[in-house]
Amino acid sequence: MMKKWQMLLIGSLLTACNVAAAQWIEVTGVGEDADSALRDAKRSAVEQVVGTYISSETLVSQASVVQDEIYAKAVGFVTDLKVLDEGRRAGAYRVRANVNVNTNPNSELMNRVEMIRALGDPRIGVVVTYYGDADGTVQEKYPLMCESAINSKLTELGFTHVVSSNMLLNDKEINRYAAIDTQKLLPDKNLDYLIICKLDLHTGNIVLPKYESMSTTGENFSTGLVRSLAEINIDIYKASTGEVLTSFNVESKAVQNSSNTSANASIKLVGADAAGKIKQALSKKAASVDNQLQLHVEATKYADISEIMQALKSLPRVSNVREENYNKGKSVITLETTIKPQTVFRLLKEKVSFNLFMKNVNANDMTITTK
Repeated sequence: MMKKWQMLLIGSLLTACNVAAAQWIEVTGVGEDADSALRDAKRSAVEQVVGTYISSETLVSQASVVQDEIYAKAVGFVTDLKVLDEGRRAGAYRVRANVNVNTNPNSELMNRVEMIRALGDPRIGVVVTYYGDADGTVQEKYPLMCESAINSKLTELGFTHVVSSNMLLNDKEINRYAAIDTQKLLPDKNLDYLIICKLDLHTGNIVLPKYESMSTTGENFSTGLVRSLAEINIDIYKASTGEVLTSFNVESKAVQNSSNTSANASIKLVGADAAGKIKQALSKKAASVDNQLQLHVEATKYADISEIMQALKSLPRVSNVREENYNKGKSVITLETTIKPQTVFRLLKEKVSFNLFMKNVNANDMTITTK
């Protein structure tokens, strides 16, 4: 029988685990009535928690993402609430409360926060190709099933801008049942990363040797079970340049009582496993030193582009500024820097003699205009 001190120790450990996975925040919510004030309090608590994990600069650059995709779900991230004081004051209903926000590392909120902090919430396109199974028979459902499993898991892991392959392949005359020519897909300014996956599937019956009197008869008998091995070869491309960032392989096995269920199970498993590996690869890449920034400039006159070039060269922690291409008022400038694109833009605005506007930005690519 468990002793009292052992029960107390286990209880204290469980309490510590719960505390580590939650954070209490004291906030004040304001609304037209008690319900709206409570919703505002929960949103404010989530906003404070997010602010402790993500820098203010990142919050500004990802403002629409944070507001639309995190704060809109604030109620779902709250696990408990204790009202300290409430009442109508100065024409509005006010609630002061302690709010418990779920900060478990595997929670939807923390997955989302981690994604914004580490990768800036990249736009990802996943295309799965399939050449045939062990018998050479093409199964059209397999690549789509695998793609769905990958995209679903990526979304669960915090990625929210996962682009459908139908949009990527639309009007490109690309056959997903053959090797894909990535030059038809890249570069693509609407993506940060393109992920090409080649799926292979091998399925076979599980048979075992027959034994009689502790010795084999040389014959086999069928177990009635089917083993499937699904394997994916993955290439991750930087969408703006077509550069291969990394390549790796993932495989998963499943055993079921039919070829169909076994194949389906292994494909879903390998898709989920692949998504986890993709997240690891992108996070590792983001953590490594990647100092190159590609700047797309749209200007009404070339003199403005020349001034931008000179201003860039004068910025601290910016080097190797060079114009790669110019065509009809559009210039492509590459540079190396250890500061974020948003900071480069802010410093650049202070240097030039005309107005600048940011159109698009991600970790290694920014489009600005003088128009």
